[in-house]
Amino acid sequence: MSKEYQTGYYAYQAGDYRRAQSFWKLAAEEDDPYAQYALGLMYFRGDLGKPEYALAAERFIQAANANHGGATYYLGLLHFNGYGLSYDHFRATKYFKRALEIDPHNGNAAYMIGVQYFHGRGVRQNFVEAAHYFEIAANENMHAGQFMYGALLERGWGVKQNYADAYYWLRRSARGTITFPTGAGEEEPLDPHAAIAALEPRLRPEEIARVDKRLAAESLL
Repeated sequence: MSKEYQTGYYAYQAGDYRRAQSFWKLAAEEDDPYAQYALGLMYFRGDLGKPEYALAAERFIQAANANHGGATYYLGLLHFNGYGLSYDHFRATKYFKRALEIDPHNGNAAYMIGVQYFHGRGVRQNFVEAAHYFEIAANENMHAGQFMYGALLERGWGVKQNYADAYYWLRRSARGTITFPTGAGEEEPLDPHAAIAALEPRLRPEEIARVDKRLAAESLL
């Protein structure tokens, strides 16, 4: 992480995006992947006026070539939406998977892979794989992933049906605001409270008590 990157970072935090850009460009020319990624985000978000996806893609590719997990993930998002790169769900999924390999704690990448398997976009539809990746996202406290994993457990899609575990994950998802990754294209709202209310009558009192105890032990009740 170069001195130029750090100077650009402080300028960005102060709201001086042009100054940040100038220092990050200097660092990027010296192959600093953090600066390349930061420039990519700046162009992706439109911090300088409007999104410039082609420029974002250029910088993300540079950083991804240095195994930067965040940049690799955003390349997946660009392909997912056809922003600055080809609209290609196969490549999007490939980049999401690579991003998760680089950073196993990237809950957004895991969620997006789960979505791809759930809908059969870029991969053959596979609820077992969808459940696997939603579980990874859920364990990273990604609330949309927790909801989806709970929903699959409730229905027995890709996993053995288990109402108590479904109830646990739906309760977890309700502990925070459910937001989708930027650029995920998800519009249908997820309502964990309605899902919990619908599932609760199917559970025995002792099962609910065990989930309460589990959440309390995790300081999540």
